[in-house]
Amino acid sequence: MKPLFYDNPVTISLQRHGALQLRAPLDFDFARGANAVPLTLAEIPLAAQWYPIGFSAGDGARPVAILGLREGENLFVDEQGAWREGAYVPIYVRRYPFILRQEEEDLVALCINEGADVLIPAGGAPLFVRDQPTDLLEQAMQFCRSAQAAELATKPFVAALRDLDLLDGRTAVIDLPGGQKETLSGFLTIDEARLRALSDEHFLELRRRGWLSAIFSQIQSTLNWNRLADRLITSAAA
Repeated sequence: MKPLFYDNPVTISLQRHGALQLRAPLDFDFARGANAVPLTLAEIPLAAQWYPIGFSAGDGARPVAILGLREGENLFVDEQGAWREGAYVPIYVRRYPFILRQEEEDLVALCINEGADVLIPAGGAPLFVRDQPTDLLEQAMQFCRSAQAAELATKPFVAALRDLDLLDGRTAVIDLPGGQKETLSGFLTIDEARLRALSDEHFLELRRRGWLSAIFSQIQSTLNWNRLADRLITSAAA
């Protein structure tokens, strides 16, 4: 299964991309249809200031910022492809169109999502100059490696929440003007009652691992459901 946003990720090479350039500036139109995007552990306190945060269901559970109340709707990207000014933009979004691919045990390759909306023949930012990678590619590799490390640090956090049975399924029900309702389901959240019922030993282990800030931020982020409702109403009225 291909990662979210990446329809055609290919390894960057001089032979394939030497004559192409990255369209610049690259807007966020690619994320317009995403009502949720992945987060890393370190991002949760930042993202919680803007979005409700949940956890995706299934074996690969991970934190997600919930950006819209309907499938295919991101309430933080406008018609011009701009992210709402001042709102935190998740690493997963900022990384695009680059991504790492594991090729061998200790070797990763920098990939780019090919497409007319990303790569152009001229008028953008070059990927190669005089057959050498530009600073753009060097910076993209560093950013993707940092993102990958942050994702790896998130896995034990989510595993601990699962092991302690702190995650529970939720359905958000939002009341809109005129008696209408919007519901969103299929995500998990931290059950505050179960957290309070933890043994001292388990609670102190969460504190020792430095995870309490993320836990309490996720719980507090549920207040942002009203923010999504307000944005939906504003968007509908525009």
